[in-house]
Amino acid sequence: MNKKPIFLDLDGVILDSEELILQQKEKKKEISWDDFFSTVDWDTIYKESKPINNSIEIIKELEARKEELVILTKIHTLNEMNAKVYDLRNNREIETPILFVPPHVKKSEIYIPNNKEILIDDSLKNINDWNNKGGEGILFDINANDNEKQKVKSLEFLL
Repeated sequence: MNKKPIFLDLDGVILDSEELILQQKEKKKEISWDDFFSTVDWDTIYKESKPINNSIEIIKELEARKEELVILTKIHTLNEMNAKVYDLRNNREIETPILFVPPHVKKSEIYIPNNKEILIDDSLKNINDWNNKGGEGILFDINANDNEKQKVKSLEFLL
């Protein structure tokens, strides 16, 4: 039996990096988001980002089980891409493949989910697009109720 890969968003699902990015943006209100991204200290963002609900341990366990995982994450700059790779590989010791999604490109354009592949993402827009392209999107919401269908607050359900 050929297992389908499970795609995991990084920011807001695996790591709490989004809050740190918003804090840096708050200090630079006068510049656009596009200009802001080139000023971010990405190394510090990822070094200081905490795992969400034991996500790193869960991913390591899934890697040990030889589950097919892929991290599918947006990037805004090459510096951000480098920081993500360095942090995941060297600081967190995660070996899962990483696919990067450049600005203004949909995740479903990087990997076309035509066979019900699962995407776990904290963006409803990404989930809806994934579902519309034939995938199975699961919304990650740290505040999700344990009884809500198609919403999770931890990757633990993958174990």
